[in-house]
Amino acid sequence: MAPSSLDPFRLALAEPSWDDLRIFLAVVAHGSMNSAAKALGQSQPTIARRIKVLEETLGLTLFQRGPNNLELTEAGRAVLEAAAPMGEAAAIVSRTAAAYRPDPDAPVRVTATASVTLFLSLHAAELHEAAAPVEIAYIPTRQRLDLASGEADIGLRMRSLPEGTEDLVARRIGQIAFAIYARDENPRAVIAPPEDPTLSRQAAYVAEFAQGRTIAARIGDMPIRYQAAKAGLGAAFLPCWLGDSDPDLVQVVKPEGDLIEDVFLVMHRRSRNRPNVTRVANALATLFKRNKKALVGG
Repeated sequence: MAPSSLDPFRLALAEPSWDDLRIFLAVVAHGSMNSAAKALGQSQPTIARRIKVLEETLGLTLFQRGPNNLELTEAGRAVLEAAAPMGEAAAIVSRTAAAYRPDPDAPVRVTATASVTLFLSLHAAELHEAAAPVEIAYIPTRQRLDLASGEADIGLRMRSLPEGTEDLVARRIGQIAFAIYARDENPRAVIAPPEDPTLSRQAAYVAEFAQGRTIAARIGDMPIRYQAAKAGLGAAFLPCWLGDSDPDLVQVVKPEGDLIEDVFLVMHRRSRNRPNVTRVANALATLFKRNKKALVGG
């Protein structure tokens, strides 16, 4: 007699396949087997069959099937928690492999903070001309994207580099200054960043400036904070190249000390020999050199 698919001895030795776990993660991510099938380029019956095989292999019911939806069971949530890091690791492996065999025609991805990316966007035509025919993709974020795993090709980072960056190549390409700007020299209200002052130099500086003044709003996104200050909501912490260029704003405090930060252009070592990345890197360095005075609030 053939052993049952739920034979406890067989289950003790069974290990789910990564393909089935990948399908399980896709079903959870997309909310249905139909959507997962479309995302994976497979048929819905195939997805349903693989989920059934996974449930039989594990001896668990992973989903409660409703008329129009799927809900994870308690066991399904536990499997999801265990399998999710595997999915993330697989994605990192794919990105890392792609980074070592880059498409020569792919855009060069530049990651920077919102304030630096806004500055780059104002000079995008100049950068495009200098780097042509290379395409540039701009990724504004405060998170440090992983250059080693190929999340970006070039990072523009301020202050200093973190530890453990032996495979990264960095060069200082300039400085950028920040100051407090408002519609008048004696603002009564302040637009503060949302983060804890103990976790951010910027937030700590604004918190000190705000003493005795009203906090009109807390806005983390710099372009939105700039528009709010321009509209007269209150004083805001802005990059000098932006605040000084706006005739509606006045500089309430001058940039000095920690308000002037070094800017580093960072690449992974393997990117140095990629002509497209080098071309964009040189264009960025030239741009910062040409705008040195405006960037430091001169």
